[in-house]
Amino acid sequence: MELQNSREYKAAQELERALNDMSWNPKRFAESVSHYHRTLQQELMKTIVAIIKMVGDDNYGIDLRNQASHKLCKRIIDSGALDDTYLPFI
Repeated sequence: MELQNSREYKAAQELERALNDMSWNPKRFAESVSHYHRTLQQELMKTIVAIIKMVGDDNYGIDLRNQASHKLCKRIIDSGALDDTYLPFI
């Protein structure tokens, strides 16, 4: 299946629209996630780990706008915190 036709791509586009709003509040979003079903919280964390691995990869395209995110993700990866991380979907 082509990426642009996937549910994940469409969900990412919706999140992109929300993030592009100047009133986006990351802390409020994080607090809102606490109302998810616990299994969905786990799935979100698996998604966040995948994003950290992608953004921290040496082949990830960076410039001054996302350089700090890349460095942070690289530090998380290099710390070993994600080694052998298992987040099962129960």
